[in-house]
Amino acid sequence: MTTTLSEQRVRRPKAHEKLIQQLMKDGDGPFPSMATTMLFAASVGFANDRWEEFTEAGEPIRYEVFRRYATAEAFIDSLGVLRHPGDPSILSEERLGERVAIFEGYANGGLNHIQGEINASKSRVMDILLEMVRQAGRTRKESDLPLVLDQFFSPPDFTTP
Repeated sequence: MTTTLSEQRVRRPKAHEKLIQQLMKDGDGPFPSMATTMLFAASVGFANDRWEEFTEAGEPIRYEVFRRYATAEAFIDSLGVLRHPGDPSILSEERLGERVAIFEGYANGGLNHIQGEINASKSRVMDILLEMVRQAGRTRKESDLPLVLDQFFSPPDFTTP
């Protein structure tokens, strides 16, 4: 049985409920909603190659909420494609739940990474996030790219016919 777009939910890791609240504007963070907090966390998880499954979930977020953000759906789809290279069916409507689960795992990994940074620092949450963004924005070496992306950023080999 497949889940329709309107029925699909995105789970939040219950272990990180306090951190999610802290990352939102009502806490000490910059994010206006739980959805944007989860999107940032998933990008941190992906950038640090941290996909971490979880079992206990807090109140889920309707997938439709994510679709309000221009690039959120493309980001979630891209995570699915990068996790399953060479499998175009990952983008089928029937596998939306699988793409969402991949996103959830990266968000959990990102939240674990962020929590680790907070635990290791005496700084404010906003300062920690800004430093993480600064570090991510520094020029990365080609070898830092995931192998799947490396081929697109490598110069073409014109020596072979």
